[in-house]
Amino acid sequence: MTLSNIRRRWPAAALVAMIMFTPAFAADAGMFLCRSPVIASGLWGDLMVIQQSGVGLNVEILASVAQKDECPFVASENLKPIDFVDGALAITDGKVKGWADPHYYILYVNRPDAK
Repeated sequence: MTLSNIRRRWPAAALVAMIMFTPAFAADAGMFLCRSPVIASGLWGDLMVIQQSGVGLNVEILASVAQKDECPFVASENLKPIDFVDGALAITDGKVKGWADPHYYILYVNRPDAK
């Protein structure tokens, strides 16, 4: 697979993921935040591989993959990016800091219960 093919498929995969994850955000505001940009990118990559294999993504699958990658759930309605390094966002609510893929943060801010 060439880089141009990946670039063409990435937005479509992100859109499908947004649609698939939206119900998961209705119950708890927050995100699974990782300890480094590399792990955050790996989490998102793992989710895209699962989605592309035809498995419907849901909060249980997200939680399972996040647990494998040691990315704990941070319950907060006030998560904000504070830095961008190696394709990942450093995110905090003022108490806890972690890393997430920008596509995942977009899902968080666009969840149905977001203010």
